[in-house]
Amino acid sequence: MATMVANRAATASNKNQQSWLAKQVKKRFPGFVSLVALIAIWQLAIVIFSPSPVVLPGPSAVWDSFVEAVKDGSVSEAIAGSAGPLAIGMAFALLAIPIGLAIGMSPVADLITSPHLWAFFALPNVAFAPLLILMTGLSETTRILMVVLSASVPLCLSCKDGVQTVDAGLVRAARSFGGGRLSVFYKVIAPCTLPFIASGVRNAISRGFVGLISVELLIGTRGCIGGEVRDSLRTFDTARGFAFIFLLIAIALALVSASRYLEVLASRWREEVVL
Repeated sequence: MATMVANRAATASNKNQQSWLAKQVKKRFPGFVSLVALIAIWQLAIVIFSPSPVVLPGPSAVWDSFVEAVKDGSVSEAIAGSAGPLAIGMAFALLAIPIGLAIGMSPVADLITSPHLWAFFALPNVAFAPLLILMTGLSETTRILMVVLSASVPLCLSCKDGVQTVDAGLVRAARSFGGGRLSVFYKVIAPCTLPFIASGVRNAISRGFVGLISVELLIGTRGCIGGEVRDSLRTFDTARGFAFIFLLIAIALALVSASRYLEVLASRWREEVVL
């Protein structure tokens, strides 16, 4: 009897795994087809128009340059060189979460800070680069500060808006049952704001990564992804430049996918609380 139950459980588990795999294949298949079509169109344009490799290299040349960069260690060095400032900058940018929550809970603080926050949010990230270079020079500190400035403002605004969208009826109900300020925050405001925090983190990672690459391209830092793109294009090694640009795209997609998964988890948790 126990063997039959175990076999049924194993069969059900296999079916669930196959169902999950089928869903993932169905979900990813259109993107894969579009990627193959893009590469085919790219190669067709190379065959028809025969552009100079300096202007537009072919897919095979870009792939060969990427493989060569992997073999000589340039890819791993560039990823490590950009990952450090991004991680440190994002760690400091997370301090915007409590600041945004505090601003959202205080109408006076919101009135004072909102115009400045939205003004900083509207500015392009690269506008901060000359000032940061003037203050800190061509150093790693410049890249870290660029990530902090690029990521902290949208994260702060998202947290602030999340607090302001909390149902006032829930807050009044919690206070009517004797809940203090901290109790209301931890039991009502924080759970309802969690999806906004997750969304803010996703936007912060995207903007922080863009800010990092923009300042790397501007100052030409060696041993990082932006520096590799800049050096490759300056030496007219367009195939290598394209290879690192596609590496940038892959890393950006991975970061967005990971942060989106966090946002989905937070949204599901909020739905469970509301229901």
